[in-house]
Amino acid sequence: MLVFLPLLCAQPDFQSVLHKLLKEAGSDKAGHHGYTRFYDPLFEPLRPYPTRLVEIGVEKGKSMRAWQKYFSNNQSHVFGIGYGNWQTELVIRCEDALQTKTGATVGLGPPCDLYHGDQASNAFLNTFLKRTGGRFDIVIDDGSHLPDHQRITFESLWPAVVPGGLYAIEDVETSYWDQNSSVYGYSLRGQRSIVEHMKAVADAINREFTGGESPLPAVYNDVGTITFAHNLIVLRKQTKSEGKHYYNRTYRYERFTKSRGLRG
Repeated sequence: MLVFLPLLCAQPDFQSVLHKLLKEAGSDKAGHHGYTRFYDPLFEPLRPYPTRLVEIGVEKGKSMRAWQKYFSNNQSHVFGIGYGNWQTELVIRCEDALQTKTGATVGLGPPCDLYHGDQASNAFLNTFLKRTGGRFDIVIDDGSHLPDHQRITFESLWPAVVPGGLYAIEDVETSYWDQNSSVYGYSLRGQRSIVEHMKAVADAINREFTGGESPLPAVYNDVGTITFAHNLIVLRKQTKSEGKHYYNRTYRYERFTKSRGLRG
């Protein structure tokens, strides 16, 4: 699926469908965090189309119900990943779980599957990808908030995002916390800032001007844009057209930059 997406806008719209659904579900995405002011202009154009969305961090399942109602095309599919909460089985349907059945679209609209696993486990993430088939339009990381987990999960799931698709990392505030702090029982000691790490994506995107050199692994080479917002990072994958015409070519002024390398 390829849909034109507008630039991310921070104009709050408390009357938007997305804001109302997430608020009704009791999700802090519409309350304390206000992520809907960023998500609304990005997600709204996708609503009429079959949309495959993954949210990491099921917790009580509040937003699962909202995603089902928002992406109501019956060919859409919502996936949730939870760990350390009430989930015990590897996979269960939303309408079969007490925590998510109320308000779930039972028998109508898109299916919703809940997976139980550690987002920092490559083995689990590989199993998740194999069982779901990937091809995700939207991935939202609202999981452990641990910076290293955010990076591991991104590098594992990003290849499964479709061209033009979106990957959101929420709650990047932990990259600013003291390393003596903890989140969800995880110590932040020795953690590397996800914000600082993702700043290097700017150099990966612009590697045409550094002789093709990038400070990041090749998995970042098809990032089209990256946006830093309030407590949020949103990456968009290049479309096939972008990749063909702009990102894999030799710089026309290569003689000026080839020996300069990446900035320090």
